[in-house]
Amino acid sequence: MVVEGLRDAAEGEGDLTKRLEIESRDEAGELATCFNTFVKKVQTIISDIQSNITTLNSSAGSLSDLSENLSDSSDDSSQRSNTVAAAAEEMNANMISVAAACEQASVNVNVVASATEEMNATFSEIAGNTGKARDVTEDAVDKTNTASKRMAELGSAAQEISKVTETITEISEQTNLLALNATIEAARAGDAGKGFAVVANEIKELARQTAEATLEIRQRIDAIQSSTSTTVTEMEQINAVINDVNTIVTTIAAAVEEQATSTDEIASNVAQAAQGIAEVNENVAQSSKVAGEISLEIAEVSQVAGTISQDSGKVNDQASELLTLSDQLEKTVNQFKL
Repeated sequence: MVVEGLRDAAEGEGDLTKRLEIESRDEAGELATCFNTFVKKVQTIISDIQSNITTLNSSAGSLSDLSENLSDSSDDSSQRSNTVAAAAEEMNANMISVAAACEQASVNVNVVASATEEMNATFSEIAGNTGKARDVTEDAVDKTNTASKRMAELGSAAQEISKVTETITEISEQTNLLALNATIEAARAGDAGKGFAVVANEIKELARQTAEATLEIRQRIDAIQSSTSTTVTEMEQINAVINDVNTIVTTIAAAVEEQATSTDEIASNVAQAAQGIAEVNENVAQSSKVAGEISLEIAEVSQVAGTISQDSGKVNDQASELLTLSDQLEKTVNQFKL
């Protein structure tokens, strides 16, 4: 019976549920017992294998899915890394351009600062000159006022002299009249009045000369009065012009002073702008350096992502092979009946 049971087990289709009947306690019975124990252990092993095959199939499928997802994610990460790397390179190039622009702006600001300093010095010089001009015009105003007063005094003196000449003219006329009367009386006296007539003629001649001199003096005094009047008018006009010049110079001085204050503010703002540009330039240089480092790091990340993608492909291939082997093993194990 033992031999027949073994033959049935050997010729069967892997039915592990069958057991040998133990009919004796001899060697055949002991062999049947050992065979049944062995079959039971094989049944247990095959059952465990089936359970592990199920787990293996699930794990292989999950591993395949994960490797595909990882490969897709790696590819996407690689593409995004390439995009970010390109953006970082472009940003680095822009940073370099900005740095160059900032440097040029710094140069321009320094030029403006130098020009502002020059302009400020020029305004200071102009302010000094306008101050001197204002002093000169004020002095000229004082002198023209004094000259006008003197000319007015001269006109008054000429008028007084004119009055004196009028008196002299009257006296010479009266003297001439007296000399004429004396000549008439001398003619009446005959020979006795000849000497007196000579004296009367001399007095008459002196009166005539005095009248002529007085007339000439009067004419010259009139000319002096006319010139004095004209000069006074011109001095008044000059005084008005100088006052206008003084007003203009004062206005210019005030404008220059105000402009100098504005220039100082401009210089201060330019200095602050230069400092700000220097800080921006420094920050841009640092950002450019960081952008370059980021570009290198992203390139490394892209390379690592590519490696991960390749490894994920290999893992996916191995998971597929494992799944195939698991299917084959499952088919083999399924040949046994548990």
